[in-house]
Amino acid sequence: MIEGRAGSLREKFGLKKLENEILLERFRTMSEPALVSRTNGLSGKLYIASEMDKMDSIGYDCVAACVNDMAALGAEPLFFYANISCVRPKADKVRIIEDGITRGCEQASIQFAGCEIAELPDKYAFDQYELAGFIVGILDRKKKIGSARLAGGDVIIGLPSDGLHNNGYVLARKQLFLTKGTMEVYYDMLGSTLGEQLLRPTKMYLECMEHLIRSGISVKSCVQVAHGGLDRALRLLLHEEYGAVVKRRTDTIPPLYQMLHKDGNIDIPLMRQTFNMGIGMLLIFSEDTADKAAECLEEAGESPIFLGLVEAEQDFIRYLD
Repeated sequence: MIEGRAGSLREKFGLKKLENEILLERFRTMSEPALVSRTNGLSGKLYIASEMDKMDSIGYDCVAACVNDMAALGAEPLFFYANISCVRPKADKVRIIEDGITRGCEQASIQFAGCEIAELPDKYAFDQYELAGFIVGILDRKKKIGSARLAGGDVIIGLPSDGLHNNGYVLARKQLFLTKGTMEVYYDMLGSTLGEQLLRPTKMYLECMEHLIRSGISVKSCVQVAHGGLDRALRLLLHEEYGAVVKRRTDTIPPLYQMLHKDGNIDIPLMRQTFNMGIGMLLIFSEDTADKAAECLEEAGESPIFLGLVEAEQDFIRYLD
């Protein structure tokens, strides 16, 4: 860490002053207010962005991943902090990353409270950057999403992602033999270059989750698909103790995943373990509220996908064609 140099670096790079104070008066109406926090890193995606020399959305990605974790809890995000690690910081690169962070914070209406820069010449290669984000939010513990008990027949709904988000970049790079040249190739099936598809900004779900909460519809469980692929996200969604039957829906899997499967020679089980498979957020509703919840999500601009049902008598996930 660059101790004692944070202020001087900000002045040297011409970066704006960041604020880390927020009034809590409006949260006094909560019956049991609690602070929550999450952290996310972007090493795999940042490597691709660095290779393409296109880092303008990376800061936004980091904010979005953290904000989505808050949304999945039903929490209101408050502060976002970032840590940039590299061999030696360059003013233009740091500014580009911070501009992306600023855009993300503005979209989520939260404070960009701090950005530390760590010089680690023994760990990183020349011009390689690492970015980690830390977010703090507040929620009413009595209204926290995920505390409800699940039941057989509860409905699992998925919300589409915008690309890989933050999952699977190491495997994609290895299996598709990615280089700057191959990522600049245009594919008709993708409607873009491969690099543009891989670097699509992570989708934020905060607005649709807030709309859902305001509607009064109970969300029994919610998880962002960003920590180990679709399989892992489903296990977390099911509280690690329930089972589920999930339909394999090829009609909702974007072409990028078909390319990873066929050209990358990655089998479907490994795909589910590694990638989000086109799903960025998972939710569970009781059977009698699922249709209404889907309508509410559509009102918020989402395209909810009915994925499957909870099975209370077992603790494993069955995939059906």
